[in-house]
Amino acid sequence: MKTEKITFNVPEDVLASLKVGVKGLELDMRRFLALQYFKKKRLSMGKAAKLAGMNRFDFMDFLVSEGVVLFDYDESAVGEELEGVKRLGELIS
Repeated sequence: MKTEKITFNVPEDVLASLKVGVKGLELDMRRFLALQYFKKKRLSMGKAAKLAGMNRFDFMDFLVSEGVVLFDYDESAVGEELEGVKRLGELIS
């Protein structure tokens, strides 16, 4: 996979205030960008997970920890899904 390198300067006092170090800041930034781009629907979950340096399952856990709703069903949609599962169960048995 081809990658691009992005470089920018961070003032030392800002880095010191964050108390995360350069690697920690890089990780935080990757996760923050992935979260924001996913929430704005600019990246799919898979691409956002890749940007965050995580697999999809870990990224889903991260999203939940950040208060992101993964499956946004209203009550009628849930009812329809449950009815479909019930019909499928009847067909199988």
